[in-house]
Amino acid sequence: MTSVLNHQQRLSGNKVVLAVALALSLASCTTQKKGVLRSPSYTKGEQGTVSTGAPSATQKAEETKKLDAAKASENLKKQKTIALLLPFQLNHISGYRPTSEDVKRSALALDFYQGFQLGIEELGAKGSKFNLQVVDSEDDNFRNASLATSSIIKNANLIVGPVYPKEIKAFAQSFKDKNILQISPLAASLASDFSIPNLVSLTPSIRTHSEVMAKYVSKQYGYGDVVLVYNIQDADSKQFLDNFTSEVLGYNKNVQIKVVTTIAELNENLVVAGTNHLVCGTTNKNQIRALLANMDVQSSESGYAFKLYGHPNWAKLSFDEYTNMDSYELTVTTSSLVDEYAEKTRRFDNNYKAKFTVSPSDFSYKGYDAAIYFGNLLSKYGSDIAQYLVKETYTGINNEFSFDYFPNWGYINRGVRFMVYHNNRFDSK
Repeated sequence: MTSVLNHQQRLSGNKVVLAVALALSLASCTTQKKGVLRSPSYTKGEQGTVSTGAPSATQKAEETKKLDAAKASENLKKQKTIALLLPFQLNHISGYRPTSEDVKRSALALDFYQGFQLGIEELGAKGSKFNLQVVDSEDDNFRNASLATSSIIKNANLIVGPVYPKEIKAFAQSFKDKNILQISPLAASLASDFSIPNLVSLTPSIRTHSEVMAKYVSKQYGYGDVVLVYNIQDADSKQFLDNFTSEVLGYNKNVQIKVVTTIAELNENLVVAGTNHLVCGTTNKNQIRALLANMDVQSSESGYAFKLYGHPNWAKLSFDEYTNMDSYELTVTTSSLVDEYAEKTRRFDNNYKAKFTVSPSDFSYKGYDAAIYFGNLLSKYGSDIAQYLVKETYTGINNEFSFDYFPNWGYINRGVRFMVYHNNRFDSK
């Protein structure tokens, strides 16, 4: 089955209307705290009066109110409260109708929320009970520190957000209940940058991509081969490759591996008898073009065999002009891959378009996957879901979740997949 990257959709006028709707309904827009998906409301019954005869119509009505109130109260107890903190930044909207800039500013949050909402509604249709409290984090440190001590957060069984690194830090510093998980839904920062024991990082960091790729390359290595780490020392190369050599040797100490910094140095270390496993960490198009041109020369004129491994962001590049790419089996890692032909993708797309009149973006898919995974855990295990994160994996529309736990850093997702370039496109491996 073929899978392709799903690119973020363009904004449309419909999102202006949706932003207005959010501005009228989000808890952060007024002093009254309301969830977008509200809990069942109820009216407390008045105290009944004593009667020695048959109950009057009034007394029957009062008894009915009491029963309804008790039932509603019981339903509330069964519900699991999820606090969703997203940077809509509605505080920047002036006037009733948001501008295109306002919509653009809140697009990420809006898309994630809409996907998350559909996931919660889907679980609700299957019998799960949730009280979703949506709050505008405003991308503001003081706001997030204040939210961390609010009643909405204190009553939450799970916290999804905030989104941006500075928000995450500000919130965590004021949030004292470390038994409640704080989900970082989109930030790709290293978990060690935060050092929050109850933080769950959904987006694998570049270091995770590097570690997963190192393991993969070590398994591809055979007798007579060489692994050439082409590190030109730019920012992307350093992030992706600085620990790559030690990671490979940790998986296979017999790997012949060399770090080279120039094409001339690379050519000096090529082997004829085996395969040259070439790992490149730069995303500079000129550097990549020069590297590929050299590979073409070396393979066609000298008979060298290559396997090429690139930075995750290579998935965003076009290689249409390179005729020999298929022979290099270019492999990259990704944490965001949508199979557009899968039944669950088509079903979600149809439901999303029917409800919001726009196509979903990557953030919509991510919101949906987060809702399904964590919603199911809450339904099965209640608030004590932390111990099950490292046991239960998940493959969604956009994400894979497979967590490792580190006491000082929290839960890190290692759900990274591979794509191979073939016939002018990246296919899932």
